[in-house]
Amino acid sequence: MANVLNEEKKQQVLALGRLGWSLRRIQQAARIRRETASAYLKTAGIAVRPPSAWGRRAPKPANEVITDFGAAKPANAVVPNPNFNFNPENLSNKGKAKATSKTGQRGDHRL
Repeated sequence: MANVLNEEKKQQVLALGRLGWSLRRIQQAARIRRETASAYLKTAGIAVRPPSAWGRRAPKPANEVITDFGAAKPANAVVPNPNFNFNPENLSNKGKAKATSKTGQRGDHRL
């Protein structure tokens, strides 16, 4: 035969469960296993507190949701200048790397 709590312990577990105590807290106060307390609370129809989710609220809705991407403002358009004439000879030589190659005595290349 399975172990059964005496009436006093059973009433204590049910009262603590109605107060919203966690199963671990009931286990410490009544000196019974969490599984036993859970079984008695479920039989009595008392909601068992889920682990680490007590007191959490539903997430808030977003402030503003944009579902129509066509209504968004376009990015700043780049308008080409028709009078611009690109000439690479007008660029300065400052900061340009020189392509040099020196050959050593044995024929190896140094960069």
